[in-house]
Amino acid sequence: MDEAEVFSVLGIDSSLFEKTTNKVDGSIVGRFLEYIASQRPNIRIGLKMGFNFPVSVMGVILNIYQNCRTLKDVFQKSPLYAPAVNTVCLFSNHSDKRYFYHSMRVANEFSENYPIATRHIYESQYGIILQLIYALTGKHIIPVSVCSPYKQETTPDLLETLMQCPVKFNEPFIMIFEKEILETHITNANPEMLFIAEQLISGLLDKEQPQSVSSIVRRYMLQTIPGINLSLKSVARDLNMSDRTLQRKLLSENTSYQRILDDVRKELANKYLKENISLVEISFLLGFETQSAFNKFFRKHFGLNPTRYKKEL
Repeated sequence: MDEAEVFSVLGIDSSLFEKTTNKVDGSIVGRFLEYIASQRPNIRIGLKMGFNFPVSVMGVILNIYQNCRTLKDVFQKSPLYAPAVNTVCLFSNHSDKRYFYHSMRVANEFSENYPIATRHIYESQYGIILQLIYALTGKHIIPVSVCSPYKQETTPDLLETLMQCPVKFNEPFIMIFEKEILETHITNANPEMLFIAEQLISGLLDKEQPQSVSSIVRRYMLQTIPGINLSLKSVARDLNMSDRTLQRKLLSENTSYQRILDDVRKELANKYLKENISLVEISFLLGFETQSAFNKFFRKHFGLNPTRYKKEL
């Protein structure tokens, strides 16, 4: 299928795709993918494309990743800088004593408007992540297991065949690795180039319409939950300011860090309960260490326990 023909049919300005520093609106991505899917009715095309994804097209983001010291640095920077060029995918990461968890979710509005495109985006991510890891380290790293938000299509499913690891279906997207992979060094990393790339992408973010500090914090939380450390101090550090400065700026906007965190958790809890996800899984997805902590939070803000609330939906 000719790319120019697709752009013409959809009335899309092809010059938007010519520079890797351009941020393409999510609606354009959705319309483009939905049209491609309608011309090639293969529900697994996104999955296959992910494993043939040329990471070189990642442009300025790739420049950052290539010059990080380790995979840990790469995954830490992803939620901070990916939004500069990607308005659709929200990434988050966390670790426990043994495993590293890489999560991704598609923005709610996009998934509601473009369900077919959403599936292709989710399924392409498995291959894209593994391709990126190989390009950065020269090593083929296989996850311990992965989860897919979609049902199993065949036995074995194509995802199981391509990933070569156990797959849980009908679960939020997540890729689970041995934690030790985070210490894998990036080949040819250059700290000076990393600084230049970060300055460039920070400039892209600065060109966007001014945002309130509270909206920046909220977006950061949505990108980093689930996370073990959701403390004010940790978030302030990742946003390059002191915790006192962050508190003061939020206070000037008549809000607080805890209020924003509570609102984000309430919003996500309500969404997850409608999606038939277990309470144990929801507790994890919202960054609670135990289900009892989640239950206590839920009763405080909704006036009843989550089990009863779910039955009344």
